Amino acid sequence: MVKAGILCISLLAAIAWPSTGIAQGPATRVTVRLDGVTLRVSLDSLMQWFGVSVVYLDADIEGKQVTVDCDECDLGMALDRILSGTSLTWVQTGTQVILRKQAAARAPLLATVSGSVTDSITGQSVGGAYVLLHEGTGTGGVLRWCPANEFGFYSLRRLAPGTYTLVVRTLGYHPARRTFTLADSAPLRIDVALHPEEIRMQEVTIEGHRSALSSTEGYARGLYIPAAPTDQTQYLLEGARIYNPSHFGSVLSTFNAEVMAEVDVRAGGLPPQYGGRIGGMLDLSMRNGSRHRLSGSAGTGSLGSQLALEGPLGSSTTFLLSWRRGYPDPLVPFLSEYGTPSPLATTEFIGRLSHRLSGSQQLALSGYASRDAYTARVEDAGLELNNNFGWENRAVSLRWNGIASPSLFFSASAFYSGYDFSLEHIVGAETAERFLSEFSVQDFSLRAHAEHYYDEHHMLRGGVELVQRRIGGDIQKFSTQIAPLMLRNTTTWELSVYLQDQWVLMPRVSAGLGARATTYTGAQGSYSAVDPRFSLLVALDDDTRLYGALTSIHQFVHGYRNSGVFLLYPPNFFYPSSEEVKPTSAVHAALGFQTVAGDQEYILSAESFYRVTYNVHGFFAPPPADPPASLTDATRYGSGVGYGVELSARKRLGDLRGALSYTLAWAKETYAEVNGGNPIPSPFDRRHEVQGTLLWVPAEQWTIGLFWVLTANEPRTFELLAPSDGISLGGVGTPALHGFVDVNGGRLPGFQRLEVDVTRTFRINSMLCSISLRFLNAYGLTDPFLVDLITAPDGSVTWRARLRDLTLFPLFPTLAVNVRF
Repeated sequence: MVKAGILCISLLAAIAWPSTGIAQGPATRVTVRLDGVTLRVSLDSLMQWFGVSVVYLDADIEGKQVTVDCDECDLGMALDRILSGTSLTWVQTGTQVILRKQAAARAPLLATVSGSVTDSITGQSVGGAYVLLHEGTGTGGVLRWCPANEFGFYSLRRLAPGTYTLVVRTLGYHPARRTFTLADSAPLRIDVALHPEEIRMQEVTIEGHRSALSSTEGYARGLYIPAAPTDQTQYLLEGARIYNPSHFGSVLSTFNAEVMAEVDVRAGGLPPQYGGRIGGMLDLSMRNGSRHRLSGSAGTGSLGSQLALEGPLGSSTTFLLSWRRGYPDPLVPFLSEYGTPSPLATTEFIGRLSHRLSGSQQLALSGYASRDAYTARVEDAGLELNNNFGWENRAVSLRWNGIASPSLFFSASAFYSGYDFSLEHIVGAETAERFLSEFSVQDFSLRAHAEHYYDEHHMLRGGVELVQRRIGGDIQKFSTQIAPLMLRNTTTWELSVYLQDQWVLMPRVSAGLGARATTYTGAQGSYSAVDPRFSLLVALDDDTRLYGALTSIHQFVHGYRNSGVFLLYPPNFFYPSSEEVKPTSAVHAALGFQTVAGDQEYILSAESFYRVTYNVHGFFAPPPADPPASLTDATRYGSGVGYGVELSARKRLGDLRGALSYTLAWAKETYAEVNGGNPIPSPFDRRHEVQGTLLWVPAEQWTIGLFWVLTANEPRTFELLAPSDGISLGGVGTPALHGFVDVNGGRLPGFQRLEVDVTRTFRINSMLCSISLRFLNAYGLTDPFLVDLITAPDGSVTWRARLRDLTLFPLFPTLAVNVRF
């Protein structure tokens, strides 16, 4: 009202005083100064100044205010200034001005191109493929790009009308090109079937990467990744956690390669959908099974037998089944000088049932079950020890995924995972004393995941996961060599929510910004944590990439592989966080480079890493005079640092192919109560590691392969003391750690392994057959440890383990016959 009053006074003054430049009659030019005046009053003033009539609808001008500052304005200038920002336009007919709303600007025709990337032979999704978009026929640079997700889905949004070329590339397949034209905004679906390249490698490797399907790391302690403790590595099969897939020795692959489709091995740079383990991650997905006909493979040999079947069940359903029986105690009499092979066996079942629903949705039911058994008899110093070990893994997953729209992918899953073991130690023959350690863990999980391709710059990925976990066990001191541990049937809950924005900063630069928030609740304590995740990828050209990642992870359930039989053999157990047991966290940074050279023939890469770990769980027993009542009492909390660099080179094409990698790494731990608070090497520290594969195809039906691993460790540098009272608690020595005893006795020494495989293929009618002669060294064929039995002053029996002096040579032959039908 005040402003309106000021306006009225100003207008009267302007009319009364010619000095303002406004004549008494209709004017051609005026000076207009309006500040927050209603549009209606402003238009009335224009009619009086210029002698015109202005026609408008009340609804078009209601509630609008005007601020104008214009010297010597004519009618058109004044109208433009007054109507600026009001969505109104004007036309003049004689002395009449008509106001009307501007026509809404026509939105540009922008379309979405999406689809799935699959294998042309099996129909299996090809995750991680790079989808590149070029303008025209594809002779220019990359206009847009995006990676296909783990189910092969991709989406390119907001594309203007025109002609484009889609190029899909990934390792192991020939690039695919599709040229198309967009004429309107209708979404376009382009499914791409990639044709595999002829790149045959040994079963124990994945295109020359660190072995993912074989526990080649030695001593059957699981997958080894630099700076990532083996007991904290996460194994996923079809999204379900497999707690302990390790088999005894390292001659049997961890999972049957016949049924696997994708293997993803990571030490760091984990996206937010992964959590719960501060170590590395091994994520495996299974094939769907053939859609065309019933087929399979069968084989037998001196290490094991296997049978796999797959095929269609109707027009929309496929199945895949696999059975393996491993008996890696071959009848090789000349192994006696290396120790009698211990009886051991592995049984494994894997199955998958896939059903394609209407539209672009799929339902998959997968299952996994394995059983391992190991027995050994030890006689020493008139004493006798019989070990009977058995461990089992079970997993079932039900997954529903599909494409809700051209820009939205979703997945919903339910999982069950179970793991248990029974470790029986029988000491003595006539008056035997029996020690039994038992453990079990079960997971029930629900997970929902979605990916929304928001626009050409942002892809949003998010989800939620709920896990109920039940843990129970009774671990004997004879097994840990430190103290017993009673894990009562404990139920814990983990609720995690994660979100990530995959942001394309420019055509060849993308960043991943996200976080994972977790709430852990148990009867004995609750914790919450937020873990940020960051990654950056720079494609210098189509063949060269720079990448970096920063990952933060909290772990609330901890694996024990620190002493006793758990340090030496595959079984391990897990214990939850509580008010007394602190959760562990880690921050992992990585910076790497990868390039493809020689017309896609060579791949060269280098990656450096740095990891800091907080609340590391170390287990150090007090002197024998003051034994801990529980393993929890022997826990010390410290910090850890690991860093290093890994260099690798791969040759993918030609008659001679292979890979070579070298890792230089350091890993140290620091505890306030241990070694005067000075850093000590981690028990799993490996200073040097060289790993290589070689595949030579001298003729069409012959292949010769080599696989080798060489590792070396630096010795511990702090003082070692002789065992008191003639008792050793296991390992190679007992270092003085300010009153505590390290029962690990130092890190295990370097590990060497060599395998040679000669395969001849031939056909019998329509069946493809092969005979493989495989040469192995003693690792995995015999128990690499010697056990010494010792009688303590109180009459009880304890033991000490020593590593045998096993070398690369000689190589022992094994034979296998396989047929595909």
